[in-house]
Amino acid sequence: MKSRVQERTSRHVLDAARTYIETHGLEQLSMRRLANEAGVSVRTLYNHFGDKDGLLTALVQSSLDGIDVAVHHLSATDPIERIWEAIAVSIDKTVAEVPKAVVRAVVMDDRLVDLVNVRWTGWDLIVAEIGAATRAGALRDDIEPALLAEHAAMVLFHLQRRWTAGELDDAGLRAGALHAFDICLLAVAQPRTRARILEHAQSLTGQRPRLTEG
Repeated sequence: MKSRVQERTSRHVLDAARTYIETHGLEQLSMRRLANEAGVSVRTLYNHFGDKDGLLTALVQSSLDGIDVAVHHLSATDPIERIWEAIAVSIDKTVAEVPKAVVRAVVMDDRLVDLVNVRWTGWDLIVAEIGAATRAGALRDDIEPALLAEHAAMVLFHLQRRWTAGELDDAGLRAGALHAFDICLLAVAQPRTRARILEHAQSLTGQRPRLTEG
């Protein structure tokens, strides 16, 4: 377990890294440059994060921790609305707190994706909310909640790549993510719930991006 001094140093370095990346871009970041920006030794960086990939993973994880806190304090009580809120909060916090260059570095590297996914508990909560909606009778139990979420995540992954490439704006990413989950939920929605989800999906039509061009 890290000491308080180590925790403060890590937070300070990650704040410096976030500022540097937002100003200069990820390509310009090196451990030596970051050490100069943060006012610490290069050895300190390697002791805390291992290497540049470890630093990027820690930077994403620090942001995910904030996202997890927000997702675990949803205001909605209806199970379907909690799913929508969890997705919207996750996207909004990512856009606000994770440098786009860092998101792109992760989504373009399968190894980093795996490292981040292992540590993101917010995803487990989204799956749990789908399970709660199933138990509440809003969704059928034909398909496992994790499988539904996984299919929606495939679309989200594609949208994140387009967002980091500048092909989508923040609103398009948010609407696209919500729409992807709506489509998956419609596959198992009970009749009384289907109309609500369909209405929500249709409300996103003008905002959501097309998945293919042309």
